[in-house]
Amino acid sequence: MNIMLSFSLYFLSFVPLWITVLFINIKSIIMKSQNPYTEILSIIFIILFSAISLLVMKVNFSISKKDTVEKFEIITVKECKTITVEFLLSYILPLFAFDFTLWDETVEFLIFFFILAYLSIKHNVFSVNIILEWSGYKLYDCTLKNNDDATIIKTIISKNVLKACSGKYMKIKALNNDFVLDCGFVEE
Repeated sequence: MNIMLSFSLYFLSFVPLWITVLFINIKSIIMKSQNPYTEILSIIFIILFSAISLLVMKVNFSISKKDTVEKFEIITVKECKTITVEFLLSYILPLFAFDFTLWDETVEFLIFFFILAYLSIKHNVFSVNIILEWSGYKLYDCTLKNNDDATIIKTIISKNVLKACSGKYMKIKALNNDFVLDCGFVEE
């Protein structure tokens, strides 16, 4: 997965926090904060990075003629049960300890956030992402077989329900070494 897509998916995984920070900062501006620069910068940052991240996700999750798409037979399928509650409790909830109306605590948060982002990208971690859930995508651990009868194990990101698709053929686009995007079913 390219760095832009990895960072975008990581950034979008924090949407519940971004919505809360927007609310807190807008409320602070309305309540006539003495120095609203931190709030204004936070709002601009969140809106700008959200728009860029959504665009990067949309571009990478669309299939163009220049993309390398391969055909595989689905051997086994197991739906990944993403642990949204665990993610929220482990990553999002502790971040509420920061006061996003104060510039020094915002800087502390950004240090924490970018260290986690770096580790997530470096170790190719695919975070629980509410935007993918809202867009209708599900994750499946699949065993696949290519035309040369080589078997591989990949996680497929798909809008299709793959639970009963063993034996069917699918076109996939690689996002990285572990994750692939469902590009549709094909006839044998």
